Amino acid sequence: MGVIHRNDKTVPLFEKNNAMSRRGFLKGSVLAGLAVGTSTGGLIACAPKQNASKPAGESEGATVAGYRYEAEAAEGTWHHSACSRNCFDTCMIMSKVVDGRLVQVCGDKDNPYTAGGLCVKTQNYVDYVYREDRILYPMKRTGKKGPGCTFERISWDEAVQIITDTWKQIIAESGGEAITWFRYQGNQGAIHRRCLEPLFFKMGATYHEASLCNNGYVFSLPYTTGSITVMRAEDIANKDLYVSWSHNPAAGSLHTMKFIKEMHKAGGAIIVVNPMRVPECEWADLFVQLLPGTDGAFAMGVGKYLIDNAMVDESFIEEWSIGYEDYAASVAEWTADRVAEECGIPAEQVAQFAELLWKNRTSTCLKTGLQMGRRNNGGMSHISIKLLTGLIGHPECYFNMTSSGGYGVNSAANLDMFTETVPSEASSASTIRNYSSPALGKVLTGENYGEGHDFSTNPIRSIMIFGSNPMVSNPNQNLVRRGLEREDLFTVVHDIFVTPTVEYADIVLPAPTFFEYEEFNGGYGHNYDCYNEQVIEPLGESMNNLDLCNLLGQAMGYDDDVFKRTNEDMRSMFLDGQKYTYEELVEKGWFDVEPKTWEAQLESGFATPSKKFQFASDELLADHGTRTVVYSPDPEGKTGSPDLFARYPIALVSPSAKEFLNGVFGNMEDNNILFGESYVYLNEGDAQDRGIADGDDVVVSNDRGSIRRIARVVEGVMAPGTACTYKSTWSTVTGVENVNCVTADSQADFGRGVAYQSCLVDIVKA
Repeated sequence: MGVIHRNDKTVPLFEKNNAMSRRGFLKGSVLAGLAVGTSTGGLIACAPKQNASKPAGESEGATVAGYRYEAEAAEGTWHHSACSRNCFDTCMIMSKVVDGRLVQVCGDKDNPYTAGGLCVKTQNYVDYVYREDRILYPMKRTGKKGPGCTFERISWDEAVQIITDTWKQIIAESGGEAITWFRYQGNQGAIHRRCLEPLFFKMGATYHEASLCNNGYVFSLPYTTGSITVMRAEDIANKDLYVSWSHNPAAGSLHTMKFIKEMHKAGGAIIVVNPMRVPECEWADLFVQLLPGTDGAFAMGVGKYLIDNAMVDESFIEEWSIGYEDYAASVAEWTADRVAEECGIPAEQVAQFAELLWKNRTSTCLKTGLQMGRRNNGGMSHISIKLLTGLIGHPECYFNMTSSGGYGVNSAANLDMFTETVPSEASSASTIRNYSSPALGKVLTGENYGEGHDFSTNPIRSIMIFGSNPMVSNPNQNLVRRGLEREDLFTVVHDIFVTPTVEYADIVLPAPTFFEYEEFNGGYGHNYDCYNEQVIEPLGESMNNLDLCNLLGQAMGYDDDVFKRTNEDMRSMFLDGQKYTYEELVEKGWFDVEPKTWEAQLESGFATPSKKFQFASDELLADHGTRTVVYSPDPEGKTGSPDLFARYPIALVSPSAKEFLNGVFGNMEDNNILFGESYVYLNEGDAQDRGIADGDDVVVSNDRGSIRRIARVVEGVMAPGTACTYKSTWSTVTGVENVNCVTADSQADFGRGVAYQSCLVDIVKA
């Protein structure tokens, strides 16, 4: 049980035993289980809550937990906010403030995308802001690292002194490369997402390449069309065919569901390609329940069928493409029977998919989710699908994400300040030590990872973590834990709550929520630039990323202008050249960015070296050893690793749950109650073979670790040989291990991305 010290008293961070079972947690007093106290002098406590309306018979001095309905009914002011989470929806929010206190949030009803609704994750944002386990002051570790950690409150002056003195000593003794940082998308805001990075550029720190998200898709694009296809999410409603491939918008892109429903009601067809039955399957005309990691084989089989049956746009191929012959030769061997054997599906589904795609080729939306790219063969799988859209002459129908593109991040990060070279798809050359996100555990434990950089003789001696919760979100979590447990590793964490990662910190710095600072958000999942107003003052002594960069940079003795930037400087930077004024954006809260049309894209040609749609290319050959797409079985799969498969014959996938988001919301009681038990979903045949019944306690394990789960055996939910358990739970809250104790930290085929979904396990009764 973690504790902090307050006025010479030991105070628990979490009022429960970490070993408590999930079932016990739900049966217990969950709404009070994480409370730390309400004293204004508390280290991580918020200000006293005002009394709400009392139920009849309740004493005058009592308080009521939850939302303050009396305050909601009071006269207040409404403000525009924008959710800065790493989510496809980027919800546009209306925030109500009464007497300087946030009392209510709801979706912006005037925006066509958000349309007044928020996802289940964010319905309790008011409670999120004023939780009693908010970190409000800097803290210093006084006990061991990890569970059972103890902290005491210190001043900002002391925290900065400790941090900068330690960094200066490390630089003098081991060079800047002995320091690194780790950040991800806990903050998607244009200003604050990367504005701390210049501090580490200046120190010459080991470069961290953030690559836990969408690298498989993004780094596949240069070989086909060269750019992200932009379309309005609202346009889904007007399509004749919606293809959901390795995607579950009900959990990860909720606001698109209403457009999918509208399309279906109007008579549109739906295809779902997924190892797991998802809600869209209730309306699907075709459900292709293939085995995990075989997406590329299925796509190549569809390509062969389209070619063999003259279902190709010959004029588009002739005028706008190169490499068609290479592609046709590569897919020629992928007969429907071979696809069926590799993918574990009926052979006739190849033809059924191809026929629907060709019939609706001019009015199709083909949407892929992030999980497919998070595999050892994810990048090539994306190319396999993209090339289908070239065959039918409509590459614009395929989108993995849509975005307003209104705000970049390079200016905030001041990337011009970073003059070193790090590896890319095109070159392995590097002039500075670096690593990609999945390798965090290897880096911190001294393994020599990637591009010949040595982490054993010159180990990382300090890491600063912000905008991320790697003890929830990173793969091969047991190795990450081993690294963070090092007593000789000086760890600084900047966060809102005491996350599982904070438990390993030496210095903890309080971060604000996005309601406590101004921000600009480009649309992520839609085409609206969003404005986020600062609606309340920062709680306690929390400090945003921009101010923190200035504070630490100046304390290190750096005089560069980048460590003197103001919020007004950043605001001007991002509004420069926009089609709206600051005042217009503040008043409305969002701006509709017109997407570039398909016709306009064709006028200038594709963003590839050839200016053509590329079925094959010399660039792909140089970077990946093949001119056109090929199917490579996942190295952690039945075909790719028969010996490993013999030991661990179940492919485990770990998609997003609707109640959580990466490393966020795992401490919210309401979210945990809605989520319920930590289940593993099994195919009925696999369960029967193992003597497992629905509701049994089971152990899921491989060489990386093990997790305990409750078995759910529901007919038709999982493909044979496949299991699913959801990500993002906090073991400090649930009492059971996070799925990333068993996921792989291997480097995916494109962009040094993550391979969470390449995960073989065995499952046995506990």
